Amino acid sequence: MILASVVAVAAAAFVYACWYGSEIVFHPPKMLANTVFPEQFGLKAEPLALSTADGVPLAGWLIPAAAPTDRSLLLFHGWGDNKGDLLERTHFLSRKFNLVYLDTRAHGESGGAFSTIGCRESRDVEAVVAWLQKERPRWTSSIGLFGLSMGGALALWAAAKWPFFRCAAVEAPFPSFNRVVGRYTYNGYRLPYFPFAWAALRMIRLRLGEDPEPYSPIYHVDKISPRPLLFIAGELDTLMPLDDVRELYERAGRPKDLWVIDGAAHGKCWKTAGQSYRDRLLEFYDRNLPA
Repeated sequence: MILASVVAVAAAAFVYACWYGSEIVFHPPKMLANTVFPEQFGLKAEPLALSTADGVPLAGWLIPAAAPTDRSLLLFHGWGDNKGDLLERTHFLSRKFNLVYLDTRAHGESGGAFSTIGCRESRDVEAVVAWLQKERPRWTSSIGLFGLSMGGALALWAAAKWPFFRCAAVEAPFPSFNRVVGRYTYNGYRLPYFPFAWAALRMIRLRLGEDPEPYSPIYHVDKISPRPLLFIAGELDTLMPLDDVRELYERAGRPKDLWVIDGAAHGKCWKTAGQSYRDRLLEFYDRNLPA
């Protein structure tokens, strides 16, 4: 009787741990506040408001380039971040390009009950692409992509899906949803992949009714060539380590480049590289987006 009770309590605790693990994925524990806005950089932005096919309201910004142009960029932030955080890192690109920033579901000023690190966010990408094609068609005539972390995964998925994206630069993209959940489980809680991340992933699939793994970049990055790709990796990144970024780089077709920033941790490439970061991105897009 005592043994059965112990087993029942242990099983209940394990199920709760799996549920808790899925909740962390759905609701990032560290969500950045909306504290960064275009006016802080002397930029004028037009609010972007749209809805996804599954009814999630999304918010964004349309920032025209310093001089009139059709050359444009669609930019995606990371998990737990928002469009303002990404604007702080990339506002300099408005010198030459129109910029489109989007808060993905459950982030920033967008609606949505939960995040999925790429799976349901694909619907957000579909919605903003459809909006641009209808409302700003000239901006899609010479358009590239930028993404950070989760946003990098979204950028690679978008580049593979829509051939009109002419190039993409991605910083710290993960190859596999399953793998990044496992690494976060270990980095944050020092728990092994099996049984903890393994079980949490099954709970995630059960609650979503679908598997997020097929949306992972590793299954799509080889479909982007011959459009240019720039991969950016931080030497000290423990969440999206260099080997993971290199794996995507190796699978991608040409032309491609891999830039490893010495001493940079996750999400810190822009600060560590400084002016070199700005120069490298401006040069990449200037070269690959025709006027």
